[in-house]
Amino acid sequence: MLTGFMATGKSTVGRQLAARLRYGFVDTDRLIEERFGPVPEIFRTQGEERFRAIERELASELAALPALVIATGGGMLVDSAVADIFIGAGSLVVSLVADVDTIYQRVGGERAGERRPMLAVANPRQRIAELVAERESAYARFPQVRTDTNSSARIVDEIVALM
Repeated sequence: MLTGFMATGKSTVGRQLAARLRYGFVDTDRLIEERFGPVPEIFRTQGEERFRAIERELASELAALPALVIATGGGMLVDSAVADIFIGAGSLVVSLVADVDTIYQRVGGERAGERRPMLAVANPRQRIAELVAERESAYARFPQVRTDTNSSARIVDEIVALM
C-alpha cells in the first residue's frame, strides 16, 4: 500500500509496483470517482467529512483483498482509524515523499486548485507546505521513499526491498 501527500507518485509507482509483483492495482481516488463521482464535486457538494467517510468504507473493503497494490488518496491514511485497518490486515504501508516545490510543480503551480480541491486557495504553494507539515507525523508512521530524487523504477526497487 502506498500513501503520501498528493503528487508524490502513488498512482504511477503503484501501477509499476503492481506489474512487477503481478498484483492487482487500485487507486482509491479513481475508485471513489467511479462509484461516487468526481472528487472535487464530492468535496463541493458533500464536504470533506463525507469524502473521508467514503475513504474509511473503502479501507475496510480493500484491506480484505489479497495480492493488491493500493495507491491511497493523500489524506486517507492520515486518519489513524484507516491506517489501523490496513496495518491490522498485515499490509505493508510505504509513504512516498517529495519536497514542497516538487509537489507544487507536479500539481500545476498556481493552477493547482483547478484539479485539487484542497489547493483551491490564493496561495497553493503555501497551502501545500501547511498540509505537508500537518500530515508529516501521520506519514512518518511508515517507511518513507523519496520520489523527487529517484526514477520510478528505482522507487519500485526500494519498495520491493522493503517487502
